[in-house]
Amino acid sequence: KRFYIALPLTLLIVSAYLMFNILNHNYSFTYIWSYSNNQLNTFLLATTFFSGQEGSILLWGTLISIFGLFVRNYARKYGYEEYVLGFISLVVVFIALLLVFKSPFEYIWQSFADQNIPVGFKPENGRGLNPILQNYWNMIHPPTLFTGYSSLTIPFVFALAALLKKDYQNWIKVALPWALFSAGILGLGIMMGGFWSYETLGWGGFWGWDPVENASFMPWLLVVALVHTMIIQRRTNGLVKTNFLLA
Repeated sequence: KRFYIALPLTLLIVSAYLMFNILNHNYSFTYIWSYSNNQLNTFLLATTFFSGQEGSILLWGTLISIFGLFVRNYARKYGYEEYVLGFISLVVVFIALLLVFKSPFEYIWQSFADQNIPVGFKPENGRGLNPILQNYWNMIHPPTLFTGYSSLTIPFVFALAALLKKDYQNWIKVALPWALFSAGILGLGIMMGGFWSYETLGWGGFWGWDPVENASFMPWLLVVALVHTMIIQRRTNGLVKTNFLLA
């Protein structure tokens, strides 16, 4: 239980270290060099934290670990604390392993080892941010999307805990508020993506080609279905297997 608190603290420290290096234009890190440059203002510079895959994974893991802190007392009240803490820890550890292989702290001479870049080399400027991402929506939309996406971990771990406890009915009451929260926040983030698309591109109202939008839309469809089937199970005790599958 003590180490459980160390998970979000560690990830927050790592995130703060990455943000510090971004704001100070440390282009010796390949990730920072790839997505930022000296011309970006401070607000857009901050968004480069999650403008690439490595930073997005770090944000994802950090948010899940923070949700884990919020859900702890709630899970304890219903007798789920040990199971929920264990499963959330496993999820965060898995994401930490992803960060080992997709690290935002890889140096530029490591990434381009075949180009004989000297150790300690620091470019004077970075490649910069994709022009489409140089928009105020980039500060609002992705964090909202990742908040909703990360919160989906909570219904998931409650479902796993219920299977272990063989609590096939009561877990619905415990997990339903979190499923509603996830559906609402993730849906809000997806709508923001539509507004951003209209403003930046002027067509369609969606990023039809963007895997980030598709990766958020598919779980949103599932969690909206889950909310409805949870309500049905709460009233009729039916759809037990369906709810476990959806969660």
